[in-house]
Amino acid sequence: MYDFYFGTEHEINKDPKKYLLTIKRMIPRWCNSIPDSEFLALYDAMDAFDFPAKPVFIETGSGASTIVLAYFAIKTGGELFTWDINGSKLFYLRSILNDTVMRHFTTKNLANHWKYIAYSSTADFGGISMLEELLKEVSVCFFDSEHASQVLMRELELAVKVLADIAVVMIDDANYKYTYQNTAYVNMIRMKIGLPAVSDKLDNIGQPFWKLVGKYLEGKFKKVEYLKDTYKKNYQNDLFWSYFRNDRDTMSKLNMEKTEDLEHRFDSWKVQR
Repeated sequence: MYDFYFGTEHEINKDPKKYLLTIKRMIPRWCNSIPDSEFLALYDAMDAFDFPAKPVFIETGSGASTIVLAYFAIKTGGELFTWDINGSKLFYLRSILNDTVMRHFTTKNLANHWKYIAYSSTADFGGISMLEELLKEVSVCFFDSEHASQVLMRELELAVKVLADIAVVMIDDANYKYTYQNTAYVNMIRMKIGLPAVSDKLDNIGQPFWKLVGKYLEGKFKKVEYLKDTYKKNYQNDLFWSYFRNDRDTMSKLNMEKTEDLEHRFDSWKVQR
């Protein structure tokens, strides 16, 4: 599928966002869940960051975001650590990266720059806490796993322990409010096997993730800057919504697509100790 010609090295270097977006748009839907505007916002946030030598990146959950995060890890001589319980998805992304990005960075080895872990990000000994043992200082985090605040905040708590003095924290579906169970996802599973939807309990609905994360970071760092990301400027005109309209409409009926507060689907902060 990815045996295509993407242009000369000069052409790719002249417009890397176009190159990466071309790769993203060829990824199947099951591995391509973030809109183009969020994908490019990830790029823009990292492109504006002054990286140290050999920076470290964290990603929980995998997909199109892995392409752009891995690109920056390879470009800067750094390392990306990705956690996802779906090993098949990780292996598929490896094949995409090898057929695209690694053909651009021909002198480098993907294994030196991307470490994928098919396990829970919050697990003892196998999760984000491993980075403490490896003495890593993390410059960039992107959280996109279970979409329940208990999981997200635990991931964040573990990541904060290994963040560099200056770092960027980014989250997907920041407008979600689930506390311990992603009920929308549960109901999708139930509908597929013919069971009725279940209702949310009051204690499962809390504050939006972007508010929880912002408050947490303010309590942990001397300086926290809420970034004016490019997603908020571009998401309303994103062709991703129309291209996958039937899918998004179905998701909306199951309450998986949080159309309220959509400008906070993606949020990011720059923190300093």
